Amino acid sequence: MAKQKEIKFRDRSYVLEGRRGNLTFAIYNDNTKEALEEQTYYVVVRHKEIESLGFNTAGYRRFTLDAAKEFCQKIAAGEIDPEDLLAEFAAEGMAKEQAAVRDVTERAKKFHARLDAKGLKYTDLLELEVLAHSLGGMGHNILLGYERGEGWPSGT
Repeated sequence: MAKQKEIKFRDRSYVLEGRRGNLTFAIYNDNTKEALEEQTYYVVVRHKEIESLGFNTAGYRRFTLDAAKEFCQKIAAGEIDPEDLLAEFAAEGMAKEQAAVRDVTERAKKFHARLDAKGLKYTDLLELEVLAHSLGGMGHNILLGYERGEGWPSGT
């Protein structure tokens, strides 16, 4: 296969943009690194006619600037199939979501155990939260003072 012409990227403020056929490539700095030599980038690819072939590598892949340009070049040359990449990202996203659900479930179980140790159900806590919020700031401070042993305000 003949070598394809290199994609020319134009600096458009905070993004480098390039085009090849029906594809538009945008390379963004992810702005998470302060040192210039550690900067990483993500790529947004849009198809002019087929919206479902567009994708974004943010959260899935980070690149150096040169690697981002090479990645775009490989997509334009057909060496990387966007549909395969989208399937890969979907699988990674599902795995991240499942891990997050497992983590939150573990924390919820620990919280439930603490409530149970105090003889409360979660719905009891929610009811108490509504009542506590209805006291307002002054009621909150009065209760804190009482709990610290200051007693109830005088004249009540």
